[in-house]
Formats: sequence, C-alpha cells, structure tokens
Amino acid sequence: MHIGIDLDNTILDATSAHLHYYNIASGLSFTPDDVNDFYIYRLYGWDEAERNVIYNKYGHDIHWNSSPLPMAVEILQQLFNQHQISIITARPLLFREVTIKWLQHHKINYHNITLIENKLQECMNSKIDVLIDDGPHYAEEFALVNKPVILYEQPYNLAVTNDFVLRASNWIEVKEHIDHLASKLTLN
Repeated sequence: MHIGIDLDNTILDATSAHLHYYNIASGLSFTPDDVNDFYIYRLYGWDEAERNVIYNKYGHDIHWNSSPLPMAVEILQQLFNQHQISIITARPLLFREVTIKWLQHHKINYHNITLIENKLQECMNSKIDVLIDDGPHYAEEFALVNKPVILYEQPYNLAVTNDFVLRASNWIEVKEHIDHLASKLTLN
C-alpha cells in the first residue's frame, strides 16, 4: 500500500515549537491548551503576511526543535518495512533541508518526500492509497473524492466527520487503521 504522511502535528508536535517561537516574537505566553485553530498564527491576531515574516525568521528553529509524537518513529519504521511511504507536507521549500535533516536525525525512513500545498493532487498523481494528516481541510477534500484519510486527532479537527475519515488519537490507532485498510486492499 502507498501511504502519504504529513509531518506537522501528525508525525511530530509542531504546536509546541510554533508556540515557543511565536511567544518569543509576540511577548505572549500561549500554551497548547489555547490552540483550537489549524492556523496557530490567528491566535496571536496576526494576518498571513505578519505570520510569514515571523515564520521565515523562526521556521528553521521551529522545524528542527519539534519532537516526534509518541510511538511515531517506531510505527513509521514498521510501516516503512511493509508499505511505500511518502512524506507529504505543506511546508515551504525554504525548509526542505531542515525537514530532511530532522527526518534523518530521528531515523525516520521514507521512500519519497514532497513539499506541496495541494496534497490531494499530489496524492492522486502519486497513486497514494491513504493520507495520514491532521488538517481538517485536507480530510474534507479527500472525503469529497472518496479517498480514505486517517485524521490525526487535534482540537481543531474534531468537527470533521465522514465515512472516509478515520480518526486516530495516537500512532497505535494509526497502525490499526493501516492494517485494516491493507487487509481490505488484499481482499479486493
């Protein structure tokens, strides 16, 4: 099976790193409990242009200092041994090098990596069977075209419901969904 996997808040805890550096830039002191929007910068009252200035300044450190989510590295290795793994992230190309170095540092194996905003089109072009992501908009896009997505549960994606959206609150649940989907594919 070909699995597409997001990085931020799926493989790793991007929220804590973003908050740390956004708090430095703003002088505020938000915590993960304050986050209820996929676009964290809105919490600070910034528009996209203001966010881009801060993100471009701190992005390297944000991405390097993010920690893997519990069991992500171990389960990703199991998945890599059984399936084709493509990392698909909406990070800007500016952060490609730090992204690859972070993956190497944490010994996360993959077959392909793509930095692109339009994940649905990339998944269709690459013949990806399922996407693992935290983005509510990506889950909804996939569901509209009857493609399964494993939605890594975050406070900002709880409202997404669809038969093609499989929820996972941890990497053990992700693996269970993958095993189930893989068994259905081999039966067809």
